[in-house]
Parts: sequence; structure tokens; C-alpha cells
Amino acid sequence: MSDAQSTRWPETRPDVGVSVEAVLAEERLEFTDRIIGLEQQVKELQAASRLSPSEAVAVEANLAGMKSSLTWRAGRVVTLPVRVLRVVKRRVLG
Repeated sequence: MSDAQSTRWPETRPDVGVSVEAVLAEERLEFTDRIIGLEQQVKELQAASRLSPSEAVAVEANLAGMKSSLTWRAGRVVTLPVRVLRVVKRRVLG
């Protein structure tokens, strides 16, 4: 911890420093506050990314339509050798 952070609390006597326990307690509070904030962000992001049932059906239909297109199938054929080599590499190397 830096010297600037160790002088946060005003002391009645200038020769008395902040105890290690007090500094650790403040750090724990800061970490707890940070965790609570991050948990709230995760909740907000999860709520924003959820699709309604009708939106999910529309997305699945759009994906199925895309996968059935000639361009998708041609791309899968063109990239087949690369995908096969990746699978072989994973199995051989670990």
C-alpha cells in the first residue's frame, strides 16, 4: 500500500500511523464494493441479452435460413480441409 493511501484518516496525533488491520479492513470494504458493482453489471448484461420466445424463434429461423443458403454450403465445402486439419491436430497434440 502506498504512503498516500496510509494517510487517509485524520489522526489527532501526527506521529500515529494507520494500523495494518485498519488498512486491511478498508481494502476488504473496497473489494466488497467492487464485487457488488460487478455482480450488478453481470445481472444487467444477462437481462439485456435474454430474448423473448418470439425473438428466439425468429433468430433460429434466420440461422436455419442462412445455413441452408448456397453461400453457406459452399463456404463449408471450401473450409472443410482446414477444419479437418484442426481436428487432427487437436487429437494428435492433445
